[in-house]
Amino acid sequence: MIFFFTGFLFLCSCVEDPNGIEDQNGIIEEKSLVLLQVFDLDIKDPSGLSNSYLPDHFYTVSDKSGNVYLINNKGEILHTIELGGDDLEGVEYVEENLSIYVVEERLRKVLRLTPGGVILDTFNLDIPGQRPNDGPEGIAFNPFEKHFYIVNEKNPALLFVFDTLFQQISEYPLSFAKDYSSVDYEPTHNKLWILSDESQILAQCNLKGEAEVIYHTNVPKGEGVVVDIENRLIYIVCDETSQLFVFSLPE
Repeated sequence: MIFFFTGFLFLCSCVEDPNGIEDQNGIIEEKSLVLLQVFDLDIKDPSGLSNSYLPDHFYTVSDKSGNVYLINNKGEILHTIELGGDDLEGVEYVEENLSIYVVEERLRKVLRLTPGGVILDTFNLDIPGQRPNDGPEGIAFNPFEKHFYIVNEKNPALLFVFDTLFQQISEYPLSFAKDYSSVDYEPTHNKLWILSDESQILAQCNLKGEAEVIYHTNVPKGEGVVVDIENRLIYIVCDETSQLFVFSLPE
């Protein structure tokens, strides 16, 4: 089912706080997103979102089925990779080697797949955690630096930077939200966009994970994000309702 908002635009945050949000790095500017459409997904507990090899098509994963799905921008499933992974939480398509990288949270692993579903590599992540389910969630790739970014949900809340063999380069604390569920790299402005499901916000960040602008999403358990800066669109998958939310990014 598709939900359209006609006659008015639904503002996710109707009033912007002129004082902004404050974290350890100081005051962060707050802005509003405009919700355009919501599409139902025939996927239980979708988690993670990435661009794919097709324009306006995305990869997402399910932490219930352990599978990878190719969907269009209306949430329709075009292909399923029956991976049967363990607690899949993040996904990233890397164009330069035509590979899909998926994150297994509890096992602290990253799998590299072909679009046909063949496992090419398995990487162990040396990421600490007090609980298995407070582990790595989102993954993004910077093609210029050849760096992968992984956000750890919480306890501890960290942004990790890895090379292409997932050897750690650096780590940075995250402090602007209650938890961290997804990350997307945006090459035009060399920014990271980091999503929080508990705080229901999306933050534009520098490459150290320091928030510069906060957008309120009002999406319960937003678990994956893609930012289309050219068309000023933001896509978020919701774990709780199994839906794809499409927002307009204001100028």
